[in-house]
Amino acid sequence: MDQLRAIGYFIKVAELGSFTKASKALGVPASSISRRLQDLEAELGVTLLNRTTRVVRLTELGQLYLERVRPTVDDLRYANQLVKEHLSAPKGMLRISSVASYGEYRLVPALKRLRQRYPELVIDLDLTDRLTDLTTNEVDIAIRATASLPERAIARRLNTNECVLVAAPDYLAQRGEPTCIDDLRHHYTLLYRGPDRIIDWQARTSSGWVEIKTKPTFVCNIGKELVNEAEAGRGLALVPSWGVREQVADGRLRALTLKDGTLALSRNDAAGTYLLYQQPKYRLTKIKVAVDFLIEELAEVPA
Repeated sequence: MDQLRAIGYFIKVAELGSFTKASKALGVPASSISRRLQDLEAELGVTLLNRTTRVVRLTELGQLYLERVRPTVDDLRYANQLVKEHLSAPKGMLRISSVASYGEYRLVPALKRLRQRYPELVIDLDLTDRLTDLTTNEVDIAIRATASLPERAIARRLNTNECVLVAAPDYLAQRGEPTCIDDLRHHYTLLYRGPDRIIDWQARTSSGWVEIKTKPTFVCNIGKELVNEAEAGRGLALVPSWGVREQVADGRLRALTLKDGTLALSRNDAAGTYLLYQQPKYRLTKIKVAVDFLIEELAEVPA
């Protein structure tokens, strides 16, 4: 039995929870995967997977085995790539996942410059707010706006996600300019939808944090659309400063400050935009040059 191949099949089935999904991902018949795993279980003398008609679940020993073999298989894969790339320029597929708004505003322009410098790199970019598990090897680099960092990844902070309250001059002429927190309750607002909820605004005051309930006229998970709505005069928007620098500079939007509090989308001081990758992959030429380049291009806080 080719044990290494069988272990690879086992890892994929465990990650996807299905022989059918693993079959599609690997391009191998599900029956072949099943036979290989039966042989692996027979050789080990244990049951690694509980199989039902609907789902495949790891046994307790299966979970322990997965935790031990996956890093080893990953290291072997990285070693193979490292040797192949040692004397060559960065090339091949580079899989990047990024939170949508930041990706559109900041990452995409940087990736264009990266490709100009390393034309043999092939960028596979997924703009999504869905959380990405770097340990599944589906993604090489992830960019996330978060305060909860994964344990098994290197996290490089790109910015603090400092937010600014903005509105179009026409809107302010019609509705008046808010000067304090209480004024916000009488204004139309444009709110961001996170992966699992609408994100209400938070205000840091002299007496602590306050959650602000407003009258939203538009809710969206794409920051650029919130900015567009603000430019059209449809309400106040609280967005990261990196998303409206050009609009504020040319007068399409005005940045507003409140006399009794500072607005934010999160109460956690650790919140920010982070570039994430796995340490073993950093030894690969294409990952190293991409990480170093993106940090140089995008980081707005000390490393």
